[in-house]
Amino acid sequence: MSVLTDGKYFGGSLDDVLLARASAQLPILRKEFIVDEYQIIEAKSYGADVILLIAAVLTRNEIKIFSETAKSLGLDVLLEVHNLEELQKSIMPSLDMLGVNNRNLKTFGVSTDISKELSTHIPDDFVKVSESGISSVEAIKDLKPFGYQGFLIGENFMKTENPGGSALEFIKEL
Repeated sequence: MSVLTDGKYFGGSLDDVLLARASAQLPILRKEFIVDEYQIIEAKSYGADVILLIAAVLTRNEIKIFSETAKSLGLDVLLEVHNLEELQKSIMPSLDMLGVNNRNLKTFGVSTDISKELSTHIPDDFVKVSESGISSVEAIKDLKPFGYQGFLIGENFMKTENPGGSALEFIKEL
């Protein structure tokens, strides 16, 4: 379960992680712009199981330090990339999952073609995750042959009156 904790841009908070932890037995991802080790410690203390690191805003050394800190606390690490350059600078053993964001940050357009293009560059020892712009079961079925095992889907459900019910229906259909 992906939980946005960024308050400034997304209206989230760490209290949302507490609420999610109390409500569900699923692994919880703290979705945040992590730029300091303290945020990783916060994630652990509030009950998250996974942190998100965004390659576009971090150096290779920061990714290494932050992912190793997370691993030392028993957290898994999902690294998000947008292109081949970010992927190549970021691959390291302290990551568990490599996520490809299908949203172009310059145009905000969305296409799963980038997930398909980058799939062959992601080593098999990482769980491949496709992020953003997935709104149908068909999109997931289209990406599975490329080795994707995880999918971050949020906006699709949040636009509905009952996000939880919509997610359950989506899973059943899948």
